[in-house]
Parts: sequence; structure tokens; C-alpha cells
Amino acid sequence: MEIKTNKYNYKDEVSFERPRLFRSSFVRGNIISYKFVNYKWIYLVECSDDKKLIMIPEDDIWSLEGDAP
Repeated sequence: MEIKTNKYNYKDEVSFERPRLFRSSFVRGNIISYKFVNYKWIYLVECSDDKKLIMIPEDDIWSLEGDAP
């Protein structure tokens, strides 16, 4: 079994969509930690606006830096 390479690193600035009651909003944050679980990378992200920690799968986040994937 081959492990996928990690796209993002510690302290990378990322964005993701957070669902709300009647709408969803886009949130910025920094990666605090990451782990390979069930053949997927899972990231612990600290939100920039309210400093909450949220676990986000790799498919649901994207980098805000220009030269990162």
C-alpha cells in the first residue's frame, strides 16, 4: 500500500467552506497539525476569525499561497 504525499504543511495558510444554517461562508485559517487516516490526509485548522479548531479533509481545503498546489 502506498501512502499519498501530503499537499500542505504546518503553518500553511488555507481556505475552506464552512456550512452555516442558511448559507455557507469561506473561512481562512492556518494548519496546526495533520494526520493520515483511512487513506486520506486530515488537517486540524485554526480559523483566523474566531480562533476555533476545525478538522478538515484534504479534499475540502485549498492553499492561499501562489506557488503551492
